[in-house]
Amino acid sequence: MTHHPLRNASFLVFLTVTLISFPRLATPQPHPQGMIGLGLTDVPGIAGAVVGIVAPGGPADRAGVQARDVVTALNGTRIENSSALTTAIRGMSPGQVARLGILRGGVSAAQPLEITVTLGSANEAAPQSAGRDASGATHTISVSGYTTFTDPLEDAFTVQVPSGWRTVGGLARRSALEINAFVRSLSPDKMTYLLIGEPTLLSYVPPNQMRNTLGYREGKLFDSGVGGISQVLHYMPGAEFARLYGQTVLSGLCSGLAFSGSRERPDMAQNADKLVPTVVPSISTGGEARFTCRHNGQETEARVEAVTRVTRDNIMWNVIFLKGFLAPADQADAADELLARVGGSFKFNPAWLQRQSNLDQQAALDINRRMQEFFRQEAGVIQKLNSVDENFSSMDEIVSGYSTYHDAATGNDYKLSNTNPFKWTDNTGRIFSTPTDVPPPWGGNLTPLTHVPE
Repeated sequence: MTHHPLRNASFLVFLTVTLISFPRLATPQPHPQGMIGLGLTDVPGIAGAVVGIVAPGGPADRAGVQARDVVTALNGTRIENSSALTTAIRGMSPGQVARLGILRGGVSAAQPLEITVTLGSANEAAPQSAGRDASGATHTISVSGYTTFTDPLEDAFTVQVPSGWRTVGGLARRSALEINAFVRSLSPDKMTYLLIGEPTLLSYVPPNQMRNTLGYREGKLFDSGVGGISQVLHYMPGAEFARLYGQTVLSGLCSGLAFSGSRERPDMAQNADKLVPTVVPSISTGGEARFTCRHNGQETEARVEAVTRVTRDNIMWNVIFLKGFLAPADQADAADELLARVGGSFKFNPAWLQRQSNLDQQAALDINRRMQEFFRQEAGVIQKLNSVDENFSSMDEIVSGYSTYHDAATGNDYKLSNTNPFKWTDNTGRIFSTPTDVPPPWGGNLTPLTHVPE
């Protein structure tokens, strides 16, 4: 069988956001709705609509509106809160002019301004923000711009992430042909979390009678030659894998995770096939799984979307695309819009892609001989990845607390959240938490960490 060099490239986007957006309407409207490109929230004691997010390149951004501006009037009419402004803008049409009365510079030294904005179309996505934690405090996600994150290990990809967020990532390489891009980005208030990629994914082969006879049963790892290490695992369509991934990975980030439903997503499969093409006759399936949990005392919804691809001869399958988010339950649809924006910005470096696509067998063997060097380069990035996970989980530390866990293979000790008590690691140092003593089945080479009594 001919192997495509990118057959195991897999990309995951996790986004935890507290957002309000102008929703996409499912039914026809009497007239086209205007869109201003602002994320709005209300702050106790402040009359008007407070700007949390300015959509880059949107109508308000082009006119000069800034995050933290307070909109107090629209076309000479006083604005009391964000709902009033949203309703008024929806009543206007694309191309109309909105004259915004604005206070800038804080309440104590406010500078009154009038900014004229020409409205765009409501079909344009406009990410926006606001949510409350257990104490009732408002968390406003101010995404006034994005910055380009570039893979620091091989310069393989770029992705646009919100400016000012803590971001780590890179290209995890298990062999010449086993590659996984990943990024983690955490907002300053630890209430939003973005994840692209999962470095521990492998390539998989379905079990069959011959493999069983040879001792290669479900879960067994084996050397697949130039392609690296594969695992025997039954094929999972996109929706099934999304559910499994969510139950194993998200349970370590958000307490009390419960599955709430799934659905097929053929549109995702079509998009993933364009991003990660293959010359091998294959079938891709996409699906979505939804969950509920609690983060920082807040009801939270999580969604994981996955595309898996299996060869038509049922010899091999891979996860080629994953994305998802966690968000306060009433902001889930808005989070989905922002997820699409960030995930859509992921791009491979054409020069790297060309080099990877043109690998011959000798070049692949040379890369495999240097895998320990790749592992050393990745180790520091993986440690930072674990740290970002822990920073997100730390919002729940009052409830769960922390314990010491020991890695017998390396001798390392880790101070980890008790959100889920069972901890696992692989040969890269990637750490997972699970609610039971069953490791994530797709990880293959995960070993348990030992809880150290205090």
